[in-house]
Amino acid sequence: MARALNILVLGIVVVALLSFIVIWQLEIESKMTGESISGFVTGRAIESGNLEGLEVSVFVPEKYQRVQAGEMLQFQTSLKNIQKSGRHDIQLDYYIKKNEITITHSRELKAVETQASFLASIKVPEETLPGIYNIEVQINEEESSLATFYVKSSDVGQIRTYLIILIIAIVLVGGMITWQLHRLTKKK
Repeated sequence: MARALNILVLGIVVVALLSFIVIWQLEIESKMTGESISGFVTGRAIESGNLEGLEVSVFVPEKYQRVQAGEMLQFQTSLKNIQKSGRHDIQLDYYIKKNEITITHSRELKAVETQASFLASIKVPEETLPGIYNIEVQINEEESSLATFYVKSSDVGQIRTYLIILIIAIVLVGGMITWQLHRLTKKK
């Protein structure tokens, strides 16, 4: 019986350590989401493209500069047709990128005469890791403009991680108690 009690105490210590790790992870993540994105111009166009007199720029409103994985990223795209008159069909490609690696992509067609400004959106994939990303707007697969934003971790992803850790801890503690009880019944 004393061994079973020792195993129970050991199990409680294991669960406490796992809880400490989870809380530590939350602290690190909260510091990451609160950090400044130094070196980046967040929300405004970092680069603006110019294609045969057509200028493109992208702007991420402050409300959407920090989004969770799985949410829609809203941004404003501005097109100006400086050199040509008349209506032109423009193909717009929207990319979410990190270090020149495309995370997701969407495409739409817009008609532009002299200028156009509109809100667009793209879904940030749920499996996207927290960090700084770029939204790139490309016109006719040539010129582009980009802006930065920050992806926070998904609440669903956090809950899933915590449940997995809790299940592992319960299985470990339950296995150790069962093993000790089995050993005690064999000795008697």
